[in-house]
Amino acid sequence: EEVEEGAPKGVKVQELADSGSAYASEYRDKLTGLMVASVMGQDCQSIGFDDVMQMIIDAPSPVDIAFVLEGTSSGATAPTPSFAVGTPVVIKVMQEGKPDMDVQAKVGDNLRKTLLENDVEVYRGLKKKLGNCGGGGQCTFCAVDFEASEGWEERSEYEDQKIPKFPKARLACLNNIQGPATIRTK
Repeated sequence: EEVEEGAPKGVKVQELADSGSAYASEYRDKLTGLMVASVMGQDCQSIGFDDVMQMIIDAPSPVDIAFVLEGTSSGATAPTPSFAVGTPVVIKVMQEGKPDMDVQAKVGDNLRKTLLENDVEVYRGLKKKLGNCGGGGQCTFCAVDFEASEGWEERSEYEDQKIPKFPKARLACLNNIQGPATIRTK
């Protein structure tokens, strides 16, 4: 709903529709009460409800929405990705016993799928090849170490819980490419 009815002062999340993607996300319990700060990097704290909803509708998928507590500025949130969806980037892949390779990718593509499509051995060893979950985020076998990255958000709380012993690792299946990176397969 509008922060102040009839005034273009931004949008506050009052409730989530149980059929929507926000409700299905891991953040649903944290969104109620927050203001929409930006959509795809565009500030929307001083426009009305209809304009904010139109920005969300017009945005490419996946939609990047930043939230803030009411009364704070958008500068208080984590930085939004600096690369637009569809931007070509290079993922440098380091694999044990193989020369480093550059994988051409696009922002928004799934990291696991991109690596597999480019013949990167994501699942090393028989156990990982036969026992992987197929990209469901359950087995942790697709974890890759991030040696360097640009434009990537911090890893998720879910990843912190699933792979706590590997602080530089991310689950390739749960991450869409957000910018260039240098990764090492496990």
